[in-house]
Amino acid sequence: MKKAALGIDVGGTKTLCVLVDQDCNTLERIKFKTAPQEGAERFTRDLQESVRGLVERARDKSRKIVAVGIACAGQVDAKKLKIKSSQNLLALENYPIGKYVGQAVKAPMTIGNDVQMGLYGEHKMGAAKGASDALGVFFGTGVGGAAIIDHKLYKGAAGVGGQVGAVLAQPVGGPKAALSHGIVDRIASKAAIAGEALVMAIKDWAPYLHKKVGTDLAKVTWGMLKRAIGRGDERIEEMLRARMRVVGIALSSVVNFLNPQVVVLGGGLLDSLPDLVLEEFEAGMREYLVPEVSEAVKIKPAELGGDAVALGSAYFALEDSA
Repeated sequence: MKKAALGIDVGGTKTLCVLVDQDCNTLERIKFKTAPQEGAERFTRDLQESVRGLVERARDKSRKIVAVGIACAGQVDAKKLKIKSSQNLLALENYPIGKYVGQAVKAPMTIGNDVQMGLYGEHKMGAAKGASDALGVFFGTGVGGAAIIDHKLYKGAAGVGGQVGAVLAQPVGGPKAALSHGIVDRIASKAAIAGEALVMAIKDWAPYLHKKVGTDLAKVTWGMLKRAIGRGDERIEEMLRARMRVVGIALSSVVNFLNPQVVVLGGGLLDSLPDLVLEEFEAGMREYLVPEVSEAVKIKPAELGGDAVALGSAYFALEDSA
């Protein structure tokens, strides 16, 4: 019987479960709404139904599931296979996801941070394939980061290695800068950008955006910002370009230190406005890179899209079980 693996990406709005072969080619996929507002019991039921469904698909294809990889935003406990905490999944705090998945499938399991698993997927089969050293920067709810060093995922002493969201972008102000708007995460997170865009809309500096969202922050999505720029809201474009350039400048010190072959940019903002993000991030970064580092590094968009985390988790679990 041929081998297979499961990859599970638990996101704030949706959870993606994929069945892959030993080369991580996707065989089947099931997606469901995470719906954290409906509680852990509902999530557990949907999760187990999805996993059991993929177990049946694997059996139909004469495949044996030999590994399961799980990923979630926030803090996870790799030993206890738990979701410790996640900003968008308060109902799943200290949630023993490994226990519930194990009731649906019997196989060795791993669990990791979603950004780390996303970069791992890009390293194995996407934009960073073949690179010995890589940095990943993903623009979503926050600014997530991960690193590959000497072909291996760098987790660090506390398991959060590679995170770039806490890098100081504006060191003026001493220690208090990290508590204000001095860090990358508070300059380029979804909340920071959407909040600034809404202020511009309310002041009528972005008339199209104001017309479409009024004063409702929840309506200011990455896609809406793209449409606003396309309809002539120049101040929105200027704000985004400035923030992406600042992030590039701030992370130039990380790139100088790591000296990677590739920096992979991903996340919802990159998906909506790839040219803007890549252009400004790279311009800001290269301005402060030492010549040797700048010559060696490429700045590339992620290639696996919304499947990167689930595929990376499955690949990581397969290698861990080998």
